[in-house]
Amino acid sequence: MNIVKKFAIIPLIVLMACSSDSSSPVNPPDPDTGNGGADNNGSNNGEEGSGGTATVSLPTTANIAIPEAQYPIWKSRWVVSMADEKAGGSTLNYSRFDAYPNAMRVKWDTKDDRCDITGLTTLNGDNITAGMRKQIGCTVSEAIGYGLLISLFNDDRTTFDGLWAYNRGARTFSVINLMPWQLLSFNKTISNVAALDADLDVATALILAYHKWGDAAYLEDAKTLVTAIYDKGINKDNYLTYPGNNWTQRDVYNLSYFSPVAFRLFASVDDAHPWNDILNKHYEYMLKIQQNGATKAVFPDWSNANGEPKDPANGSAAGSYMLYDKESVRIPWRIAWDYYWYQDDRAKQVLTSLSNFIVEKTGGDPTQIPNYSFNYLTGALSGSEISGVHYKGAYCLSGLGVNPDWVNNCTGYFNGFEMSTTIGYNGTYFMQILQMMYSSFLNGKFVKPF
Repeated sequence: MNIVKKFAIIPLIVLMACSSDSSSPVNPPDPDTGNGGADNNGSNNGEEGSGGTATVSLPTTANIAIPEAQYPIWKSRWVVSMADEKAGGSTLNYSRFDAYPNAMRVKWDTKDDRCDITGLTTLNGDNITAGMRKQIGCTVSEAIGYGLLISLFNDDRTTFDGLWAYNRGARTFSVINLMPWQLLSFNKTISNVAALDADLDVATALILAYHKWGDAAYLEDAKTLVTAIYDKGINKDNYLTYPGNNWTQRDVYNLSYFSPVAFRLFASVDDAHPWNDILNKHYEYMLKIQQNGATKAVFPDWSNANGEPKDPANGSAAGSYMLYDKESVRIPWRIAWDYYWYQDDRAKQVLTSLSNFIVEKTGGDPTQIPNYSFNYLTGALSGSEISGVHYKGAYCLSGLGVNPDWVNNCTGYFNGFEMSTTIGYNGTYFMQILQMMYSSFLNGKFVKPF
């Protein structure tokens, strides 16, 4: 069944003010704001009204019933608790998480032998084959960051706290207070390197959770993370974010890690570090790259400090680093989020250039979104296929607040794609977690809790 036909459209005024969590405090205690809070972080001081009312409108085709129907599907397929794994017969050593008995993780589909959960025979009622034990056995830090944001905006504090517990337990494997990038279940690390986009999202989610639910423990942990992010994840020479804490000697960056909302929130709780300057440097870098490309719109997946496309030399992007592809698919969400909440003119500039280009290439018809990525250097379509629904959601978000016809039509199209319930874990983790994120945003779940 097509979800967009199943549910009635909910009036826009409800979408923009709705929060279904009755436990949300009206006026949580103010954090130590230091330099005056998020309203003084490079924005043009757009409206920050109580309850998250924004001056940038959601699409007229927004339907809050869409993410509310998708969320339990996504959660049942991708979120697993430590208790469920133990009940399924796993013989892994779970002692590292003894202090976090309610811990939950997001499964990351891979066939890596190092992700095998020995002994697991069933999970949440499903029989588990040897191959599936490997495909569901690992978790990556970005999934915890995304999961925290998704569960927060979908008013699920139980899952939020379970994922936060996993993040804290995973950080006990590290000496730098940042979660290792990849872990086997609740058992051990596969890679001890941090991926900074994940840490930015985790700290952001905790600050927002503090405002939403009023628990000071969220804020205190966020402050610990914010300090570690600055110490281990920010290049002090140019204020750009390292992709990983061990990338300090590599001249390569990833613009999809740039989270302006994160930097604004960090500035609101931490006056010991120059988060305003970091925010401004990232926008300066982003606009330079956008204007220097062949299209003056799309971005490369990876680039150096001069703003030129560059292979990260990590085995993931030798043929795609110059493409608007699997990394860049997150850029419109992060920039649209900043524009929705803070109305920064730089965000508007990025989105306007990007959406104008997309409208030109599709004739304004979202069904004509190409199934291949654009080459930043030439502006031509590449041979790299990007046909997943998460790409369509990213293209929709490019028009938020700047191209209403496009975002209205595109969101209606995007909402027609169901959340897949297919079991087997066959390469859809990234697609579905971003589909869930983008659907939550476009359909009115990104309510600012302060």
